Amino acid sequence: MPTSISNPDAVEQPWRHSFSLELGMPHLGRHNLSESSLFKVIGNDRWKQIESAGGVQSARIQDESGSRLYATFFFLEVNLPREMPLSNFGENRTVQFHAGLAHFSKVYVDGWYALAEHPEYGVRASNVFIYQEHGPSKLSLAVPSNMDFSRVAELAGAPDSLDLCRQAKLRGSFLEALPGDMALFEGEREFVYRIDADRDLNGAGLIYFANFISFLDLAERRILSALNRPVPTKLLDARSTYWRRIGYFGNATSTDSLHVFLRARGQIVRSRDGIPLFDFGFDFRMCRASDYKQIVVSSCRKVARLEAASEDETWAAQFG
Repeated sequence: MPTSISNPDAVEQPWRHSFSLELGMPHLGRHNLSESSLFKVIGNDRWKQIESAGGVQSARIQDESGSRLYATFFFLEVNLPREMPLSNFGENRTVQFHAGLAHFSKVYVDGWYALAEHPEYGVRASNVFIYQEHGPSKLSLAVPSNMDFSRVAELAGAPDSLDLCRQAKLRGSFLEALPGDMALFEGEREFVYRIDADRDLNGAGLIYFANFISFLDLAERRILSALNRPVPTKLLDARSTYWRRIGYFGNATSTDSLHVFLRARGQIVRSRDGIPLFDFGFDFRMCRASDYKQIVVSSCRKVARLEAASEDETWAAQFG
């Protein structure tokens, strides 16, 4: 599997810290650690890092004209080995991260959350400071005027995650099919999600960045359950992310709907211990219904164990 093209830890970063997460029910999904819940924790920690390094509370960050700024996420990456998806992290497990932080031109913030036990793996998160020019539908970049960046290393150029997002927006994906992949269906399938204003939005009136993962998961489940040969429910429940990239290009109002377009593929693989697994590959494009602007592109790989002589194994045999 591909790894990050550029790891922000490769530059000198005076601002570093570690944090531990003990997993409880708020962090768990159908099969142990929930991806969207993990991003919520990472997101909160990133904002706390920015507060501590910059010397100003998040609610008080503003530009020179006094507009409130938000360190919104524009790129996220999960990078784990296939044998260690998020489902490996279950209830009462403590996960420790070592985190770094760097900036470019006081507008872009980038950093890597390395797993303490496996520092070559973890989560990358990239932010940009924005203000709401015309509500959630029009977000604009700005430089914070009241933050101290002296304790945060400055990158020599824009983080490469910015270019990764631009390329993915043009291609409609971050990742090509892997050798051996077979399409689960031809072309793209569409799922429409109606935004729930009481559940999906944050205190800024924006769709919370981590909730987009839940929308993509729901699209997967609904589309794969409706195939002529539907993916068994037990297999859907067991699927777990080990690699993802997601790029954010906009947001939406609380009254909007989201059109999710999915391409899906997969193959039977074996773990190092010889256990049969089904490895799913997904590409997503998301557009808001109000003006059909593309606001999200994502690609991910998920894996689920195939039990011998089960409905799951019978279904997967068509791709073996």
